[in-house]
Amino acid sequence: MNVQRRLEGRQIRTHWVETDEPQTVYTPHCHEQYEIYCFLSGLADFRLEGLSCPLERGSVLLVERSRFHSVQALAALGQPYCRAVIHFDHDALTREEQYLLGLFRRPEVLYPGAWEKGIEAGWHALEAAAALPPTVRDIALRTRLMGILLDLYAMSGEAVPVTADRGRVQEVLAYLNANLTGDVTLEELAERFYFSRNGLARAFKRATGTTVAEYVLFKRMALARILLRAGHPAGVVARECGYGEYSTFYRNYCRVYGQNPAALPDPPADSPAPPPAVLAPAPEDL
Repeated sequence: MNVQRRLEGRQIRTHWVETDEPQTVYTPHCHEQYEIYCFLSGLADFRLEGLSCPLERGSVLLVERSRFHSVQALAALGQPYCRAVIHFDHDALTREEQYLLGLFRRPEVLYPGAWEKGIEAGWHALEAAAALPPTVRDIALRTRLMGILLDLYAMSGEAVPVTADRGRVQEVLAYLNANLTGDVTLEELAERFYFSRNGLARAFKRATGTTVAEYVLFKRMALARILLRAGHPAGVVARECGYGEYSTFYRNYCRVYGQNPAALPDPPADSPAPPPAVLAPAPEDL
């Protein structure tokens, strides 16, 4: 069994997956959209910035944009894996509505039982909106999304922190996020945080599922997308993301996104992105 349903709006996208096939290969990643991850059944290993997130049936997890995460479905006999995911752009909300994005920046990002408490109804409303005529579809999707965010805001007192053993790898992640556009080497990180070079590489891979170099690459590319959508020229974005040579930025961007930086649509005139200083998570949030 492998059931998938997708909804592709201009600024809001959903993806429903139900499968009884274990996922043996999964790719850690980050992106420029905010994510609402709803865990419905089965078993799954969800990691967020190197922390293991304890998922229970019906729980909802909020993932801020540019946060590095991965999920491996562990479907077992009689326990199909099922999840529903909502991605949305920063510009899907007005300036006033962007107050609700503070939900994604809290350390308490896990909402137990939220699916049954209202998010399921919001999800079905989103899917129903896809059947509306194109002239009103995006308006309806944005309205349904606002309903979901308001429901989560009302439940925010019930949110619980993602618990984990916050060891030295989390200190490394905090340092990388604070120095994302700088020239940081594996050797420098190992010396700073009292690892051997190989020991750091192994510990980092266990915690995040990827290498230090790939982590920095995907973080920089998520930042690049945010800046490009805000209307910054590609050459300026390359420098803001830590690339001295535009050709290196261009090559990496094409590798990650399969398109050149000029392929992004123009941003809405009345919805600028926030300044780069707020894009990387604060060290205490890691």
